[in-house]
Amino acid sequence: MFILIFQKQELQRLFGYTEMHKNAKDLTGQQVGRLLVICPTEKRRCGGVVWLCRCVCGNLIYVRSSCLVNKISKSCGCLQKEWAHTLGKTSAKHHGSTEQLYNVWRCMKQRCSYKNATGFQYYGGKGIRVCSEWKNDYTVFKRWALDTGYKPGLTVDRIDNDGNYEPSNCQ
Repeated sequence: MFILIFQKQELQRLFGYTEMHKNAKDLTGQQVGRLLVICPTEKRRCGGVVWLCRCVCGNLIYVRSSCLVNKISKSCGCLQKEWAHTLGKTSAKHHGSTEQLYNVWRCMKQRCSYKNATGFQYYGGKGIRVCSEWKNDYTVFKRWALDTGYKPGLTVDRIDNDGNYEPSNCQ
C-alpha cells in the first residue's frame, strides 16, 4: 500500500493539494478498485473535488469524487486494457473494431464469458459458450458471418437457444 510520505506543502507544490471543505467527504487512504486515494487537489470538475490517486500499476491520475464514490473509476485505464486483451482485442485500430459486426462479436463473447456483462445470466450463466474458433479469432467469425449472408443491422441467432454460439447452431 502506498504510504503518504509527503508533507502538505510538498503535496501542494507537486499536485495542487488542498485542504478539504468542511462538508466534503474525506476519501484519503481509501482503495477503490485498483486506485488508492492519496489526497484532494485544488482542481474541481462538475462542482466536485478532484482527487490524486495512485493505481496499483504505479500511475498517478486525477479522479472526481463522484467517480470514486460511485466506483465508476477503478483504475488508470490499465484494467480496461487488460480486459480488452483477454477479449482478444489488442488495438482499437485493428481487427475491424469500428465495424458493427465486430461489436456483435464482442458482445456475444462478453455475455457468455464475463459475469458482470449485461445478460450473462441468460447466456454464460446457463452454460452457453462461444466456440473456440470464433472466440479467439474475429476474422474467422467475420468470414463465417459474411459467408452466411450477414448484413449490417442483423444479429447472430442461435437455432437451438440452449446451444452454444458455433457455426452449426447459428444463422
